[in-house]
Amino acid sequence: MSAPSDAAAVQRARERYTDEDDGPAIDSPAEEVVDLLTDEYARQILQAVTGDAKPACELVELLGVSRPTVYRRLDDLEEAGLVEPAMSFDPDGHHRREFHAAFEEVTVTLGADGFGVETGAPAE
Repeated sequence: MSAPSDAAAVQRARERYTDEDDGPAIDSPAEEVVDLLTDEYARQILQAVTGDAKPACELVELLGVSRPTVYRRLDDLEEAGLVEPAMSFDPDGHHRREFHAAFEEVTVTLGADGFGVETGAPAE
């Protein structure tokens, strides 16, 4: 899938697919979000972090996927605005980033103008 080539069309797409408030927003054009959601590992990670935040090391074990694969997909999901990191502090002094889904719901639509991505309420 190719994104619109003209800069004004790209800007309109970005405005259409992002929230206008200060909450989380889908930061990528809809076509990129759809491409990301077609990736099996990205979908598994997104499902795993919906509801409960998890560190990457737990995702590696839970999904049986290599560490580099998990980190690459987390980077992609974070860049797109679908997951958000938060710092977790253990009583023993260690800290690590945990990831959680940014939204309770993401809806992808297909119309005559191409793909659209709409978000539900931000995840708590």
